[in-house]
Amino acid sequence: RAPGLMRAFDAEKWACFDAAVWRQAREDAIGMTDGSARFPIVGSDIDPACVQLSIENARKAGVSGTVFFEQADAAARDYSGTGVLFANPPYGERLEDKKDLPELYRAFGESFQRLETWSAYMITSYEDAERYFGRKADKNRKIYNGMLKTYFYQFQGPKPPRKTGR
Repeated sequence: RAPGLMRAFDAEKWACFDAAVWRQAREDAIGMTDGSARFPIVGSDIDPACVQLSIENARKAGVSGTVFFEQADAAARDYSGTGVLFANPPYGERLEDKKDLPELYRAFGESFQRLETWSAYMITSYEDAERYFGRKADKNRKIYNGMLKTYFYQFQGPKPPRKTGR
């Protein structure tokens, strides 16, 4: 389903937009929803409080039956098949954490190297992320998380094989 389908947007109240256009866009998005789509989405964090918060946010978003969470170290998980790994590792914004970042990003990069059939996407403000990850990103976009400049690193894996018979 379309992102944001279950929420309202402030722009819907702007006088410069016709409310009927918003209604039609929402109806169109609802019409394109594929309720039969099934694919595993698993989130993990080493912090149990973050896992619990993620479970609650999935419930609020209406996807609690689709997205599953577990307390686990992402670098130690067993990944099989083809997939996409999204990571939002610590940025090191607190000074006491900065010393740990090179090893954290190095371990993440080493873990990803073993995933030959996966792609990885990472959001971080840590400017040395690529260096310690051990690979130049295929794409890198500057984005903002609030007022904090971050980078969206995209490490592309091979495209999965096309399914036949569809």
